[in-house]
Amino acid sequence: MSSAPDQPFEPDAPFHQRIGALIRRERATRFSGGAIGYLWAYLTPVSFIFLIVIFFKIIQRTTPINVPVELFVATGILPYVLFRQTISSMVRTVISNRYMLYFKPVTVSELFLASALLELLNLIVTVVLIFTLIMIFFNTDGPADPFRVIIGFGTAWVIGAGFGRFTGALGQWSDTLARAIPLTLRPMFWISGIFFTATELTESAVQIFWYNPLFHAIELVREGFFLGYQSPISSMLYPLTFSLVFYLLSLAIERFVIQTRRARHRL
Repeated sequence: MSSAPDQPFEPDAPFHQRIGALIRRERATRFSGGAIGYLWAYLTPVSFIFLIVIFFKIIQRTTPINVPVELFVATGILPYVLFRQTISSMVRTVISNRYMLYFKPVTVSELFLASALLELLNLIVTVVLIFTLIMIFFNTDGPADPFRVIIGFGTAWVIGAGFGRFTGALGQWSDTLARAIPLTLRPMFWISGIFFTATELTESAVQIFWYNPLFHAIELVREGFFLGYQSPISSMLYPLTFSLVFYLLSLAIERFVIQTRRARHRL
């Protein structure tokens, strides 16, 4: 039996096919402008890097690590963009794809996962492109420890996915609350090590900033990229625990929302 016109897969499609179809649908919806739409997704982090580099040069800020400012900024801004874009995408996906839940066996978890994976795939292309161009134009070396760089970016994505799922779950309860929470994350741009490193902080500041999970991810990327750089804030365990806590909270919120809706239907 053929699938419904708006359904992107057969009702009995296996899990990986459903996720793949949801990713393709999300990509087609978000980048409906064709090539220009795709280009815009990559121009956003590039413009961030460009503006911050200009800011560094205007205030004559020297990098704390002896590397080109463009490379230093990129190692900070790209994990941040991955973190923020993952959260924003996961908040949007349930709101804009609610009708998809009527197609069995699509679940909220699958919508969240497809959205988060799309952001990860986009950022992989962006990261490879930007770092390659920086290394070519500024004659810099590649990462000293590529595996640690991957771990750093993976950690930033996991943090964004965990908190994004939590925020998206809140969106099923209250759209207003879900849209307000990302606004509270704006200070993360200033306190996550995009403009500085943990080694520049005082001991007391390190103890405070240690609780920012994104700072750990950015410092992991820099440890992997810059030979000899070691950070006092580069734990994997804390960010992963942070993400797990918010993931479990999101499940509790979803269960509460489902129970509340069922109770209303009984009335």
